[in-house]
Amino acid sequence: MAAFLALISSLMWGTADFFGAYVSKKIPANKVLVLSYPVGFVFLLIYAFMLPGQLDSYSIIIGLLAGVIGILAMGSLYLALAIGPMGVMSPVTAASSTFVPIAMGLIVGEQLGLIAWVGISVAILAVILVSMETSPTGGKLAVSGKGLVLAITAGLLIGTFLSIVGLAPTSNGMWPLVFARLMSSVLVFGYFMSRKKQSFKEGYDSKLFALVIISGALDATANAVFVLATFEGYLSIAAVIASLYPAATVILATAFLKERLTGIQFVGIGLAFFSAGILSLV
Repeated sequence: MAAFLALISSLMWGTADFFGAYVSKKIPANKVLVLSYPVGFVFLLIYAFMLPGQLDSYSIIIGLLAGVIGILAMGSLYLALAIGPMGVMSPVTAASSTFVPIAMGLIVGEQLGLIAWVGISVAILAVILVSMETSPTGGKLAVSGKGLVLAITAGLLIGTFLSIVGLAPTSNGMWPLVFARLMSSVLVFGYFMSRKKQSFKEGYDSKLFALVIISGALDATANAVFVLATFEGYLSIAAVIASLYPAATVILATAFLKERLTGIQFVGIGLAFFSAGILSLV
């Protein structure tokens, strides 16, 4: 059940990223986040009341801490993607995001057998392959050292966020996620308001507005499902399966934006499903 929930969260994250990335091509990313984050907060608040969980000072503190780390991760990721190339930065971020949860899982006593390590290795390889892109001219991609540092930093911060919310006591339910999203929303809103020249309504139409709402709802739900996965099984396994989200993004881009998959991306998608199957046996 844990592997299945983690896979569902992966598909939701990938879909949310697809919608968010599509809208971000039309309007600035901070205008997307300033709407999608509060939407996610509302959904997480609903989930917190629907599922049993104790609201205490510990859940508030770790939630606020996770919120700060989460928004720093997003900032680092957007900077890395802006420097590019995305075909390198995206898989580096996704792959490096698995290292912290694996390490934290081992520290708290999770015991991974040979099958688990094989599945983890295949999953990380799948993430890298499925996110690979070639340059527009078909030549070699020029990689920025600064971009790589930012991509790795973003991945480690994402992994830290997942570890904090994933290792929170089950008795706290969804409350750490609620306060994490609240903190992130406040920080995003503060940044947006500091840029006085920007108008929120400018650039939005009904379609883009709806896509951002859906993206925020899916992202929040993916977080909640991921936490449920950690309640049922190992943090390390759940985090690795969740890191397969680029596969969903790439498949949606192919289906709706008519982007063409390369042979190496087809291999990556196949390995993603294969690794999820292996890890479901753990």
